[in-house]
Amino acid sequence: MLKSDEIKLAQSKRRERLAEIQKADEISDEGRTELRSLTDAYQNAEIDLRASLVLESAERDKIKEPDNADKDFAAECRAFDLATLVESLEGQRVIEGREAEVIAELETRNGKANRGTYLPWEALESRADATVTAPDTSAGKLASRPTMNALERVFEQSAAQSFGVQTLQVAGKPRFPEMTQGASASWVGEGSGADAAAITTTVAEPALRTLTARYLLTRQAIRENSALEPMLRRDLSEVIREALDLAVFRGTGADEQPTGLENLASIPTKSASAKEATYENWVDWLTEVMVSAKLNGMGNLHIAGVPFMLASLLKTSFGDALTQFDMVKKLTSKLTFSSQVSDTAGDTATAYIGATAGHAYVPMWGSPELIVDPYSESKTGKVALTVFTFPDVLVQRQASHFLKVTGVAKTEA
Repeated sequence: MLKSDEIKLAQSKRRERLAEIQKADEISDEGRTELRSLTDAYQNAEIDLRASLVLESAERDKIKEPDNADKDFAAECRAFDLATLVESLEGQRVIEGREAEVIAELETRNGKANRGTYLPWEALESRADATVTAPDTSAGKLASRPTMNALERVFEQSAAQSFGVQTLQVAGKPRFPEMTQGASASWVGEGSGADAAAITTTVAEPALRTLTARYLLTRQAIRENSALEPMLRRDLSEVIREALDLAVFRGTGADEQPTGLENLASIPTKSASAKEATYENWVDWLTEVMVSAKLNGMGNLHIAGVPFMLASLLKTSFGDALTQFDMVKKLTSKLTFSSQVSDTAGDTATAYIGATAGHAYVPMWGSPELIVDPYSESKTGKVALTVFTFPDVLVQRQASHFLKVTGVAKTEA
């Protein structure tokens, strides 16, 4: 017990005794003596109480620790066992232990799940990101690893994230304002002023959409496969990642899909006229976005293309010692080449250039929901796993910060 609390308890007892003495019809000499003694003790104790409170306040400030509730919950989410959850739901058993506690906390934060059972995003991330490679000590420095939140870790290999699209955890009906007119600077003389122009803004509101990832497992695999946990984490997150990449680059905006870069009418389009994506062409396209976005360099521009564009740059030399890919990397290191970016069925494809950072988002509502269905595939002895997530795609400053290049051709053999 703190000393101040001990003093308060003693003071309470003194007040109680003082009240008893004063209630008497007559106060004896012994009562008067005790009354004086209690009064003196009470006054002295008040001085000690004030001193104790001052000292204890300083000590509390000195040893005060930050609230670790979120940190502790994140650790519990990282230890969440997806395989145990699947086995419990498949066997229709009560979910217990850490998994039950994490699900209860997610329900407190997000409300009751509409379809299935909540699971944390951390349950879909790969365990490999917990390992840190040996540091390079050649320069006398320790290697560092960027700190990422759960969403960033789950989609670390995403083509959209590599292109600079940011995943956000949101709630309710978020609004993303964008200034379109009114911001201006003026040079004025001493004692003069400038009129302020009215600011015009537009507000974009992403819509909650439902993305489902479906996966079939045999009952035998659930009970016997020791690698079930990493397999579920890897495959479920890969299915979701692939679908989000396709939505960001090629979402149609129809059939409940978000509208991706390919179908955003405000993004300027330039035709490559069935020419290859050479270093010279990339310079021209990057320069166009650099001018429209009013940038002072190309280092923050992202390039997204399909694999044959990378092959074209690697196959074509630039001088005696370099390839054209080496030269493009001198312009910007933010290069993404993925089959998710564009349809590669023909001899041409589409590429994108963007000052993406801070202008393209994938808002994600709440936590994923999992349904384990042991009935619909029962005749084959399989269990259907369905994970629901709730994302959308939002791109701002489309006309000035992005460029779509169509008709980029393969290198001729």
